[in-house]
Amino acid sequence: MTDIYADGIGNVRLAGANVRIDLMMVGDEPDNDGNPVMQKKAELIMPLQGLIRANAQFQNVLDQLTEKGVLQKREQKKN
Repeated sequence: MTDIYADGIGNVRLAGANVRIDLMMVGDEPDNDGNPVMQKKAELIMPLQGLIRANAQFQNVLDQLTEKGVLQKREQKKN
């Protein structure tokens, strides 16, 4: 098994029946202003149903972190 560390997600796109997700990592070289630059590290490809299941799992983790007080829900802005 290979572990891949990612600092974030970049482009997410649907390609046929698969979802392609760019996994991003902070690069070694900053931009001209000294800010970190995100670079594509790898690409995760999964079927659409896999994305739907992953979304439910991510939401479950976020709900647990909210219940424990690690995260706080933002108040929705009223128009």
